[in-house]
Amino acid sequence: MYFNLFPGNRKPTVILHVGMNKTGTTALQSYFFSNRKRLLKSGVLYPETGLIGNAHYAFSASLGFSNPGVNSSWIKDLDILKKRFKSELGKRVHTVILSSEDFLLNKSASCVTDFFKDYQIKIVVYLRRHDHWWLSAYSQAVKMKHLPPWNQGPQGFINYNLKRNKYYGDYRYLIDRWSKIVGRNNIIVRPYEPEQNQPDLAYDFLESIGARELAEQMPRMDQRENSSLTLASVQLMDIFQRIDTNPEIHKKLLDHARSFRSDDTHSLKELINPQFLLKLLDSYEKDYTYIAQEYIGRKDGRLFYEALPELDSEWKAPRWPTQAEVAQEVLKVVAAAN
Repeated sequence: MYFNLFPGNRKPTVILHVGMNKTGTTALQSYFFSNRKRLLKSGVLYPETGLIGNAHYAFSASLGFSNPGVNSSWIKDLDILKKRFKSELGKRVHTVILSSEDFLLNKSASCVTDFFKDYQIKIVVYLRRHDHWWLSAYSQAVKMKHLPPWNQGPQGFINYNLKRNKYYGDYRYLIDRWSKIVGRNNIIVRPYEPEQNQPDLAYDFLESIGARELAEQMPRMDQRENSSLTLASVQLMDIFQRIDTNPEIHKKLLDHARSFRSDDTHSLKELINPQFLLKLLDSYEKDYTYIAQEYIGRKDGRLFYEALPELDSEWKAPRWPTQAEVAQEVLKVVAAAN
């Protein structure tokens, strides 16, 4: 147990939530932010210091975890940041939760250990099975990336990123890297899977840091995920992102793709051959076993409990829109703009 076991003169434990994308990170951040007063009454601080929206991006950016082009306003003077952070630490605070997706980045953690040198640091990270994670990452990339360098479709996205960065989606590398910094006993790994996150994700998070009693008292977390695009919308958006046009037309094309409706009932997962997905999962199996045994203490090595995708010998990929169909949708956008 890590919760509420510290002497009154001991500094709080800092829980660093390394927010793996597509594992409910945004929902957790929103939940902790909305319930920060209730958490604080029980000695758990979700600091206002370093917040950009509901996440602590100013903390991660100021500590060196940012991509090129990060908003300069996110980077704070560390002395000022520390002063503001300490000002929020009342006598009753025994646990601090900081959450940012950018702590995933492969950066030096020396600033983190220096900044929190007087505190015990624990890492919480949620992991999603890779077939779900890659498809979700592809869907997000389709919304965000204009003129993408990968081939059309999720398989092209996966193959491109695996070749471009061998550490992309490498859970073992991520966890072992943080383990070397804070110690293996300070790493908390949780599978992101409905069966293993009951009754909800926030409860699971709090329980994982030893705060089960608090979790019982907290309101239930809304389990709804961000609304997913239909397969037809994803396909159109993938195509429209490859059109080199001016920003105004580009935005109108994407907005049209988001609102596009079709009678097609296929799911995004059906775009990928089940055999490819099974081979993909097999390539991660040793890492899953290692993580389950070394970081969760599961002797059987099972990290995820969901059944594997079924191999379908008669699988056929859903068809993509024809050139004529794409042209028709583009004309609709152009006509509406005039």
